[in-house]
Amino acid sequence: MAAASLIATALGIVLLLLTAYFLAGGALSAIAVVSDAQRETTALQSKMLGTSASVLNSKSGDSSLFFEIINDGREPIQDLEDIDVYLNDQAIGWTLYTYSHTPGTGHWTKVKITAGDYTAEKIYTGQWDPGEILNISVTYSDITPNYFKIVTSNGVGALFPVS
Repeated sequence: MAAASLIATALGIVLLLLTAYFLAGGALSAIAVVSDAQRETTALQSKMLGTSASVLNSKSGDSSLFFEIINDGREPIQDLEDIDVYLNDQAIGWTLYTYSHTPGTGHWTKVKITAGDYTAEKIYTGQWDPGEILNISVTYSDITPNYFKIVTSNGVGALFPVS
């Protein structure tokens, strides 16, 4: 009988150790997930704080608008395809215009990116770096736009009245 009680005690201790191991492992795994999420959130908030854009100029054409927008923040905008453009009509409200490589109704297109002194891009071609001016064209129909809004991929935007 003494041997049975000794074996039961040993088995109980092994089960306690296994339970503690799995609980500690689960806790460490959860801590790692939360830590990664906090790090990514902090990085995103830092990018948002460093992102800023201002509309410098606008011109109207036949069912199209042209805008010069300066990146006056400290973060480069790498994915122009993720930028959203909105036009506001007093009667129907805001309308979303997505990026397209070719001009067409309901889309905006990149005309060119120039340096702050209106010369060609100097640093990283294809991305909108701080101090550079993004020239875009927005093609619309069936609205009378009175406001223009551009929103970057991290949620920072600029609003400009359309004359």
